[in-house]
Amino acid sequence: MNLRDSNLAKLPDRVFDALIIGGGINGAVAAAALSGKGASVALIDQRDFAGFTSQQSSNLAWGGIKYLESGDYGLVRKLCLSRNHLIDSYPSRVQEIRFFTTIDKGFRFSPWFLWIGTWVYWLFGNGYTRIPRLMSKGQIRHEEPVVNTSKAAGGFEYSDAYLHDNDSRFVFQFVRAAMDRGTIAANYVESLGSRREEIGREEMGTERDKDAIWITEARDTLSGETFQIRSKILINAAGPFADGLNQRNGEQTAHQHLFSKGIHLIVPQITPQQHILTFFADDGRLFFVIPMGVRTCIGTTDTPVASPFTEVTDEDRDFVLENINKRLELAKPLTRADIIAERCGVRPLVVQRTSNATSDAAEGARDWMQLSRKHAIDVDSARAHLSIFGGKLTDCVNVGNEVAEIATQLGVTLPHPHYRWYGEPHRSVYQEYMHQARLMDLDSYTSPDSIEPLSSRLWRRYDQQAFELLAQIREDPRQAEVLIKGTDYTRCEIQLAKRQEMIVTLEDFLRRRSKIALVVPRQTIQQAEGLMEACEILFGDQAQARYDEYFCEDCGVTPAQSRQTTDETEPQGAA
Repeated sequence: MNLRDSNLAKLPDRVFDALIIGGGINGAVAAAALSGKGASVALIDQRDFAGFTSQQSSNLAWGGIKYLESGDYGLVRKLCLSRNHLIDSYPSRVQEIRFFTTIDKGFRFSPWFLWIGTWVYWLFGNGYTRIPRLMSKGQIRHEEPVVNTSKAAGGFEYSDAYLHDNDSRFVFQFVRAAMDRGTIAANYVESLGSRREEIGREEMGTERDKDAIWITEARDTLSGETFQIRSKILINAAGPFADGLNQRNGEQTAHQHLFSKGIHLIVPQITPQQHILTFFADDGRLFFVIPMGVRTCIGTTDTPVASPFTEVTDEDRDFVLENINKRLELAKPLTRADIIAERCGVRPLVVQRTSNATSDAAEGARDWMQLSRKHAIDVDSARAHLSIFGGKLTDCVNVGNEVAEIATQLGVTLPHPHYRWYGEPHRSVYQEYMHQARLMDLDSYTSPDSIEPLSSRLWRRYDQQAFELLAQIREDPRQAEVLIKGTDYTRCEIQLAKRQEMIVTLEDFLRRRSKIALVVPRQTIQQAEGLMEACEILFGDQAQARYDEYFCEDCGVTPAQSRQTTDETEPQGAA
């Protein structure tokens, strides 16, 4: 029985302290915080973990410098401190990076005025990062020749942080940490609705004669099977779908979501410099050129939309390409043909709920670019229900801590209330790992195409689980070989992913557990030597079906159909 099937079988077995619906960043940190502090937790998502909004970010952990203009100083201060805390807590995953900013002549603020703003920003962050720097037009041209300075008035440089790997991998590491501490998690499980019911004290585990619990009707979207999950409290972490879920469950909240669509395009590397080029796009929004290994991520847009379901349009592509070509001096302008991959998602922006009579008029007048990415948690104490609205990756630890505090107020006992549930292992663990890696000369196995040593990469992706990979490589050096040519994923990593990372579809692996689909052209992936062997490790006899599901648009293979075939023909491996 594989990990997902094992967890599915456990979900109906008991009354959990908390059921969390939604496996994006908010749900993942809520699960990690509660389970780390000793609560019994169930976590479900109707898609893959981080399979919607949380996989479409800019990969930045930043303090929101743009909110200085709107005067939201409290939020900027909070986000700057949260950014610092992430860098301290995840030194191999969240790292400081410089933002190299160019200001055009005629912009609403002069470079020196904005430079003063970066000092305010630096002070809000307690001077944690490198100091800001004012730059002349000549300095910009000298230090970054790719920037078109013909219309530049000058610029400045300041620091924030970015995720070394992709956002969805960062989210999954919280899910994995939660499972290591007892959370029963399953992807591709949807909530069909929840209700409150009274049960006896023996079943509830309390001294009171009767108490109320949440009973959630759930459905495995792969098999179609339905079952119930019982919990003392219910946490709605469904991101852009939170409002619909609350409506289904009869919850009234003080907040609601508005949606803004943002896209990013992944293109060949624009500059080898490891800094983020920053401009103000034609619509006034901050526009980024973000390093992504041997690729570059450019964007973003900010378009109000009514639905969470969005797609990249030709208009979006042209907007991003036009803005980047205007501001850079490239040997050849970027075109649609240069796009390797695309990101498209909505930002769930939290606002106060308004009456139906005034809602449309009030929201229509909003300045979308001034709405912040703050979060809010609405609590229905009478029904033991939490709704998490908004938020961003930078603030994730605060969300987890707030959820744990609210859970105790709702009657959930946390046996280890002061446990530090987040962060990489103690530095001594890292030092022991690196010592073992040096003793076996692990870095000698690094692929010539890799941009970093194998020892660093394995630690960043797996921390303590990397010891298991070292053992496999010591036993069989072939385990250190890159399995999928053109990527840096080794054979032992694929085997670990099968056992520990609940991969159901090939997209789960290529897009979320790794960033292969973001940096390697689709046709190259399809033709990559070793891909089918990786599929065989991940999916066994269903390797071809999973391959066809991902690459063949006309095959008509669905996860549910192939899953049924798997259940009928293939015994599942050990978890």
